[in-house]
This record gives sequence, C-alpha cells and structure tokens, in this order.
Amino acid sequence: MAVKHGPAMVRQSTSRLASAAHVPKRGRPSAAQVRAIDRAIVEAARKLFFADGYDAVAMEQVAAMAQVSKGTLYARHPSKEALFTAVISALVAEWSQRGAEQDHLLTADIEQRLRHHARTIAGFLFESDVRAVQRLILASHARFPELARTMHTHGYRYITQVIVRDLSDDARRNGITLRDPDAVAGMLVSGLAGYEMQNDPGQADLLAFADRLVDVLMAGRAAW
Repeated sequence: MAVKHGPAMVRQSTSRLASAAHVPKRGRPSAAQVRAIDRAIVEAARKLFFADGYDAVAMEQVAAMAQVSKGTLYARHPSKEALFTAVISALVAEWSQRGAEQDHLLTADIEQRLRHHARTIAGFLFESDVRAVQRLILASHARFPELARTMHTHGYRYITQVIVRDLSDDARRNGITLRDPDAVAGMLVSGLAGYEMQNDPGQADLLAFADRLVDVLMAGRAAW
C-alpha cells in the first residue's frame, strides 16, 4: 500500500534534510583571539624552558600547555629555536617597556641618561626571568650555542643600541665625532652583567658599581 505524504510531512522532511546538510562555517579568529593565542604559546614556552631547560622541552609539551594544536604552534614557530627567539623577544619588549617608564623624566644630559640605563640594567639583573635566561643559556651553551646568539641579537644588541642612540644624539648636539659608540655601550652593558655574574653582589652593591662604571665612562668621554 502506498504511503501518502501530506504537505506538513513534506515540509518537515525538507526542513530536516536542510538542517542536516547545513554545516556552519568556522569563522577566522579575531585579532584579539590571535594575540591571545600568541601570548599563550609564548608564555607556555617561557614557563617550560625556564623550569625544565631548553633540551628537555618538546614542542608537543608547549602546544599542550598552551591548549593549541601542534599545527597552530608550528604555523607560528616552525622550530624550537624560533620559539625560543619569540620568548626572548617578548621578554626584551616587556623589559624595554618597563625600563622606559621613567624616560619622560630624563633630560638631554648624557651622564644622566647613562646613569639611568646603568641603574635600570642593574635592577633587571636581579629579576627572576633574567636570571632564568642566564642559567638556561649557560647550561645549554655547549650543545645549543644558537641560544646565546639569539640572546645576543634580541637582548644584548637591543639594549646597546638604545645606549648608542643616546650617545649619537648627544654627539650631534655638541658637534662631537664619536670613535666607537658601540664599544662604549658594550662596556656599560657587559661590565654590569660581568660584575654581577662574577661577584654575586647584593642589589645595593650592583647599583653602586653601576654608578662607578658611569663615572669611569664619563671620565674617558674624549675617547668615545
């Protein structure tokens, strides 16, 4: 016996088919969501690298902690070295932002600016993240020398170039020709880092050394 379908049943059947066939498209993440994903990945990598060391951390662990897929992680950071570079870059950007909070109080006086930079660096050398980076690079240097190169490029060079800009601006204002501003900036940064590493001073001692280092640099200004 044939089964007759009334108009209401036809409409219901059509509606169910249409509903089953419709798969809503997943939209692209917003700019805010993309930034949140980027932050989650870098923060997860930072925590794992600092806690376990570079060698012990797998990309899969970072993806799991950040709650993203491996595909999402590798699309942003194709290697562990690239991910470490992102961690260092994010830290340097944070340190730079914090270090610049008092810049508006500075004058054009080069001695004042050098003291500001020296004391800011001295303060950061006691930060837990800075010490964690130092430990990680020292522990991994033999097997992963690229980590030290990354820190040099994205950390050390960034800081020294800030100082070089101040030295160059001062030289232009005063009609002075600089012989080697990169070396002067390097002496300041490396002197502080080396003193802290070799002597394990207290913060007050390191700040005093920072001031003394600037005294010596200013006394040799003609050789800049």
